[in-house]
Amino acid sequence: MTIAGNIYGVVLNDSAERAQLAGQFEDKPYGAPPVAPVVYMKPLASIVHGPIGVPADTGLVAAATLALLFARDTGRVDEQGVDACLGAAALALDLSIPAASYYRPAIAQKNGDGRIALGDFVASRQPAQIRLFADGELLHEWPLDRLVRPLETLVADLGAFLTLKAGDVLLVGLPGDAPRIRPGQTLRVEADGFPPLEVATKGDAA
Repeated sequence: MTIAGNIYGVVLNDSAERAQLAGQFEDKPYGAPPVAPVVYMKPLASIVHGPIGVPADTGLVAAATLALLFARDTGRVDEQGVDACLGAAALALDLSIPAASYYRPAIAQKNGDGRIALGDFVASRQPAQIRLFADGELLHEWPLDRLVRPLETLVADLGAFLTLKAGDVLLVGLPGDAPRIRPGQTLRVEADGFPPLEVATKGDAA
């Protein structure tokens, strides 16, 4: 299978991050915690092909996650039907300029060229833990039992208002404590049962 559609992701699907932000949800412009999945998109042009350009002044937030590739359309599917809709899964690295708030994020900086790295796709499953290394040293790890909505629940809940098409990719969530990376590093994402994802970083003025 190949990516032939859109790349979607969800934020605020990390229970640890939700707990940390609980007080802020009561403030404007939110007023309450989100009920439905909070979705964003990345264009196919944002997929990394070569070294990742990293601004030296701000760095990039590097969120290791799981990418699902859909084999069939998923409109209003229940949790029991999710597995039949999934074609494959891969490790992914979502990259963005650091931001203080989810409200009105800087879309151009989050979705520019080289802002998503994808590993090789294999049979779909949810790993227990994803680890991010920089120059061979463990930089970050997070267990996927922190997901507010695990894989099947997330896809089913999205299907209430969004039809994921065959060829679309879904990033299942981002760790709220994702680290920053800098130019000149070699990054490696690992999870048991998945081919590792390895990318290099370089300096970038923007």
